Order: sequence, then structure tokens, then C-alpha cells
Amino acid sequence: MIMKKLLIVFFIFQIFIDNKSYAENMNNISIIDSLVVSILIGQIDAIRSDNADSLAIDVSGLEDERSNYLKILIGNLAAEKSLKVFRNYNPISSFQGLVVTINRFTVDIEYSKPFEETFFGKNYITRRINAQLKGQIYSARTEEVKFVINNKTSYTDDIPYGVISYIENSSYEFTKGKREDYSFWAKIYEPVLVITSVAVVVYLFFAERS
Repeated sequence: MIMKKLLIVFFIFQIFIDNKSYAENMNNISIIDSLVVSILIGQIDAIRSDNADSLAIDVSGLEDERSNYLKILIGNLAAEKSLKVFRNYNPISSFQGLVVTINRFTVDIEYSKPFEETFFGKNYITRRINAQLKGQIYSARTEEVKFVINNKTSYTDDIPYGVISYIENSSYEFTKGKREDYSFWAKIYEPVLVITSVAVVVYLFFAERS
């Protein structure tokens, strides 16, 4: 009897924490971070092994939002590799280290139409995130190009339909995805089913107590 009540409480609790917990671990910005790092990590490791000790970041050709994002991400990555980081490169400065220049940074996020995957009828969608970086890493002193950056990478998974607003919770607009139009019934189907399921579980919980 006690175990049955505990399972009922756990079920109710799980419904309400599902979206939040998933968003904390698999939000769009975290995945984009991983994709960008996967593109750059090899070059940063090679720079460090080549006895370079400083890296300047030039993203002046990008819009403010994306340039600010890359300054933070690339700067943190380089710092983790024990490189001295200069986040604002000035070509007329006396800087003598290597410069990473990114002149193209694109992110595309697409969601499929919802599909049913569980016994309770919970809707899921397929999420696909594509990221591309173009640029180069060169010597500020000699202007010799050390590495050319021109890579695309992607990530795909199936996620609960209801978590979209949570996984897109970021100050960066490029973390918002493209959604296909949904019918009226597709929009209300899952919320109605979840509310009905909770109501049934609550009824059973109190029925067991009486």
C-alpha cells in the first residue's frame, strides 16, 4: 500500500520536473557550445603543442551577438589550454602571437512535426542542430596561415515536444529553431493527455486513502 502511494507521488512529480531537468542538461546553447568546440579543439591543441603561448580573437566581421558569443567560447577554450587570450584583436597593435579569425558562423536549428512515442501518448519531435565555422588561424607577426577553418558539424536527437520553450531559454537569438506548423489538435493533444493522466493519478491516490 505504501509503495503504491509512493509510486503515484513519484509519477506526478516526474511529469512536472521532466521538462526542466531535460532543458538543464540538453538545452540548445549547450549543444551549440559542444559543436563549436568540436570544430576548434584540434587546432587549439596543435597551437599549444607548437609552443605558442598567446591567441587573439578577431570576430569583427560578425554581427555583435555572434561575435560576443565566440569571444567568450573561444576565449574560455584557449584559456583552458593555458594560452594567454586577447579577446579584441587590433591589427595595428604590437601583438606577436597567433590570431584566430572567424568570418562566418552559422547555426541552423530545425524541429520536426511531433510524433507519438510512448504508451501514454507523449509527443516527441526530432531536433537537428547544424553549426558551421569558416576562418583561419595565422601569425600576427609573419601573417603565415597556420590553419584554415572550414567545418560543418551537426547533432540530432528526439526530445519531448513540451521542452522547446525550455531548451531555447538563452540570451542568444540564434538558439531559436524553425518549427513546422502544427494543427490545433496537435497543439492541445499532449497537454490535455497529461492533465487527464495527472487527474486520474490524483483520484487513485485519494481513493486509496479512503
